[in-house]
Amino acid sequence: MKNFETIRKTCETSSSISKTVIDEFLLYYAAALYKLDRTMTEAFSAYRHVTKEFEKEWVNRLKAQYLAHKIFKSGGLIRKIITHTELKKLSRSEMDFLEHHARQPWRFCFSIIIENPASDFFNMEDILTGERFTLFSQGTSDIIKSQTTSIWFNLIGFNGACWQTFGPIAAYKSFEPDDIFFFATELDRGIETEEDIVQNLEKNPLPYMMLLSGANIPFTAHKQDQMVQVYSEYPVDKVDTVELKRSFTSEFCSGIYRLTLKRWGGHPHFAQVYYDENKKIVLLSASTDRGFLALVNAINQFGYKFSEEPDIRVNMSMLITSKKILTKEIKINEYDHLFQVDTPPERKEMLDNLNYFMSLILPDINAGRVPDIEKNAAKAGIDVETARNFYKAVSDKFGQMDRRKG
Repeated sequence: MKNFETIRKTCETSSSISKTVIDEFLLYYAAALYKLDRTMTEAFSAYRHVTKEFEKEWVNRLKAQYLAHKIFKSGGLIRKIITHTELKKLSRSEMDFLEHHARQPWRFCFSIIIENPASDFFNMEDILTGERFTLFSQGTSDIIKSQTTSIWFNLIGFNGACWQTFGPIAAYKSFEPDDIFFFATELDRGIETEEDIVQNLEKNPLPYMMLLSGANIPFTAHKQDQMVQVYSEYPVDKVDTVELKRSFTSEFCSGIYRLTLKRWGGHPHFAQVYYDENKKIVLLSASTDRGFLALVNAINQFGYKFSEEPDIRVNMSMLITSKKILTKEIKINEYDHLFQVDTPPERKEMLDNLNYFMSLILPDINAGRVPDIEKNAAKAGIDVETARNFYKAVSDKFGQMDRRKG
């Protein structure tokens, strides 16, 4: 049985030294010595469209975290810095602290809480490696008092007794492990495994740090069903679309069949099969987990052996956040547009503007604050009266959700 009071003293001592040595000295020293300010500014400028939504204090904290990773990561600058004569002014305990962390690299980690064995201590599991570790974090304790969190993202270092966080704690309300994999593969198409993500994260954590911009977006749900985008793709020799009409309604456009599962094809499930007769591929698509399972079971009754585990499962929160960070349209289903009724350009523009307005006011709504309607309306390109009516409808809906939770 772990003696958490003894470990706590180690953690508190480590935090005290970290504040003096890292926050107040080492970050500035390393930045000046290796001209890190310039390279960091260039790196962050690529995500100015994201960081402009953050408070200045949060941007500064993210920059400090970014620098700390540069110094203490595996193969980081600490191994060079620790030999400099400037460090002779540090005490023996402070040098011992730096020498320990030079041997024990820090790393960024996506994790979930397994249990809370003592106050401020958490047994965590790394969602990418499966590694379990004990984390001391008073900040985590504060966060879980006010919100439910699905995944945590931290820069962590081992103090000799347990792990501790450095810098901002990212607590995601509606990201799940599949969402992190989705984002990584959109960021780098060469990523195929969790180990690839670990290496990519270690090489350049900044895009992953920007996921903080979507941390407060809640899960989207319809009654008991969580709204997700679920897809699988398979090569096939042939699909008997006539036989499938016993369970599906069929449409055809430009060499593509869309087969909609009866009773599951409408809102919220949208359970559909797309068959490209030229490429000889089948795409299974649904907007809920139940819809996808029903779809797989239905089509497998016709002799197929498609897996109940999808290739892609992504929450709406991650789709919104990925699009914002990566500044690109994200299309999972390349066939869906063939069967959509064209939306007039002016209506599409209005819908896009309203969606953007929603993304601007949502953080305030989640935090219990009243957003600046006029400012956000101007930013989103909609008139103030429309913005007020839209905000009223959204806030009323959130009020109903809160009452149901109570």
